[in-house]
Amino acid sequence: MSKIKINEDGTIQIKDVRLSYPHLWTPWNQEEGKPKKYSGRFILANNTHADEIKALQQHNLQLQREYFKERVPSANLYLRNGDDVGKPEFEDSWYISASETIKPQVVNKNRSPVDESDDIVYAGCFVNVLIRPWKQANKHGKKVNANLIAVQFVRDGERFGQARPDINEHFENEDGEGDGFD
Repeated sequence: MSKIKINEDGTIQIKDVRLSYPHLWTPWNQEEGKPKKYSGRFILANNTHADEIKALQQHNLQLQREYFKERVPSANLYLRNGDDVGKPEFEDSWYISASETIKPQVVNKNRSPVDESDDIVYAGCFVNVLIRPWKQANKHGKKVNANLIAVQFVRDGERFGQARPDINEHFENEDGEGDGFD
């Protein structure tokens, strides 16, 4: 069963991908002076998404021909080789880098809205993602970028990054009771 659907309106839905670097509720940008955006990286493992990776690569070739009449460097595409990242969670995979200045829709399995405080969508969970590729041709070069339209939680996965420690194991009750370290 295919996990990808390329729609007539230019959007692409990819199912059951791993979410990394989620900035879905608060826009950000690590480069000062650039606009802040909502963003995420969506990991497609080679062993589970081989057909989808191939379909996206073919679609990107088609877009490059249509947009530029030539190929652009792979670093200028929204679909990138995870082995180039140097992080364990990206090994043996490809990933989609997508962003948008407009807040994406983030929903649960039943399509009900999800808020950040719900802690349902997090780095490491599996999601369905809806993106829209677009061309960039300006002083920064020729690129095929992707807008982030929507994210749907699918299932839990091991969280990326360090888990938060139990504060009760590290802090004393400071409300005046107790005398500090035992």
